[in-house]
Amino acid sequence: MRYSRFFTRTKRSAPHQESANAYLLDKAGYTSQVAAGVYALLPLAVRSLQKIEQIVREQMNELGGSEVIFSALQPKATGEQSGRWQDPNFRSITYFDQDADMTFGATHEEPMTQVVKETVQSYRDLPVVLYQFQTKFRKELRAKSGLLRGREFRMKDLYSFHPDLETHNAFYEQAAAAYLKTFQRLGLETYRVKASGGVFSHEYSDEFQVICPTGEDEILVNHAKKTGYNQEVEKTIPAGEKKQLERVRSIEVGNIFHLGSKYTEAFGVQYLDNNGQRQPITMGSYGIGITRVLGTLAELYHDEDGLKLPAQVAPFAVYLIDLTESGEGEKIEQELEAAGIEVLYDDRAIGTGQKLVDADLIGLPVRLIYSPKTAPHHQVELKNRATGEVDLINRQDLLKTVKQIIS
Repeated sequence: MRYSRFFTRTKRSAPHQESANAYLLDKAGYTSQVAAGVYALLPLAVRSLQKIEQIVREQMNELGGSEVIFSALQPKATGEQSGRWQDPNFRSITYFDQDADMTFGATHEEPMTQVVKETVQSYRDLPVVLYQFQTKFRKELRAKSGLLRGREFRMKDLYSFHPDLETHNAFYEQAAAAYLKTFQRLGLETYRVKASGGVFSHEYSDEFQVICPTGEDEILVNHAKKTGYNQEVEKTIPAGEKKQLERVRSIEVGNIFHLGSKYTEAFGVQYLDNNGQRQPITMGSYGIGITRVLGTLAELYHDEDGLKLPAQVAPFAVYLIDLTESGEGEKIEQELEAAGIEVLYDDRAIGTGQKLVDADLIGLPVRLIYSPKTAPHHQVELKNRATGEVDLINRQDLLKTVKQIIS
């Protein structure tokens, strides 16, 4: 991709922000703030978010999920039937159109349950596992920290429906394992942390937290087991176990909930068991903050010069600069892209210094420079953004070397 044809504009300066992701994603041209907690996602961010979603999608499909897209709008009557509209805490985070009696769904337990009611008749129809990627809207009173806490954000939410608690619990543990694998693939080391159900469930939930000094959560963790507790349930920790835990700051990137039969009973969703008896369906809910994952990666992977995104989520793999008039840059671009390696080729008619600054700021895994100094020796200068190491690579070895770095 030629830089001159790709819509991205870095900034020489940006307003100071308390969080690194808000500052760097803005300065590097990934996002543009519309209002507090509301961001336009620009082409660099879109490419990264698509890669994040694809990794999540692959793991949800492996878990047996079927992808759907539900409407963001929901009738207020839906929330009234489930009983959530009567909960002032839940209602306080929900956008409501009084004239149309419609809300923006903060989550989708109710609509998913209604669809299952239309399709599930017997135990042979279960389990059902549905998930979606969707933009959510919530009245966030503390919108801050860039993509970490917003009023409008991208989310993956999955809902599972099971014939009984035993099969639900088995799937719940499978989902927890899938989450750990998902975050590992994304480049995030997560801890499975016990927490309250908040406004979504009266039962305990499990959060997936990433240790980060700028995180807004406070958790107590066992580093050896990669488990822990949210501060909100600290009083439930056995005294003997608490001595083994360390108190740290963190960012929540995902959560899973036991929902029991709260929603299925509210909507009269039952199934016929193998004895012909009607039974309630047991549910679970499983969320991942997609835009929050990008914000978390920016918090963790950066230095004073800009972002250092992992190859699997970076918008491109290579930032290419050709300082000669030979046309070799085009050949390098074509060779790498033919091998499936995405290249951002900086063909702008600007100074070399600004190109180098932008390369570090945008934070692609590999920076390549073909210059009058390297050309006579048939070499290319390669910088590994993650390590900062700079090497001269023989031209014939370039493709193999780039593949090794981004793999």
